[in-house]
Amino acid sequence: MGNIKLLSYVFGVAYLLSACESGERPISVEKNIGYFVSNFNTSVEYACQNKREILNNSGKFECASFPISFYMDETKIGEISSIHSDGYVYPQDIIRLETRAPVYTSENSIRFLVVE
Repeated sequence: MGNIKLLSYVFGVAYLLSACESGERPISVEKNIGYFVSNFNTSVEYACQNKREILNNSGKFECASFPISFYMDETKIGEISSIHSDGYVYPQDIIRLETRAPVYTSENSIRFLVVE
């Protein structure tokens, strides 16, 4: 009789333990969410990893990792490696001039401006 109680107890404990979740918990991926501020959002695309999408009207973009590149047509207009704490990305944040060539303007005289 003692063996039956012990055996019942062992099976009961085994049943309870098998009911416990032993599966892996899903890993949540933190997304980097930002808003590109411009008047032409529907013509700007963003790309990160294997994903390339068009910004919506509000300029919202989501990527799991950096860098995030921005394109107009097939031309890359820039990229970011971080997002400001307010979540907004402005054109001056992504556009980088590759050369420091002088910019020429004329208003009654010619002035030479150096891009810094």
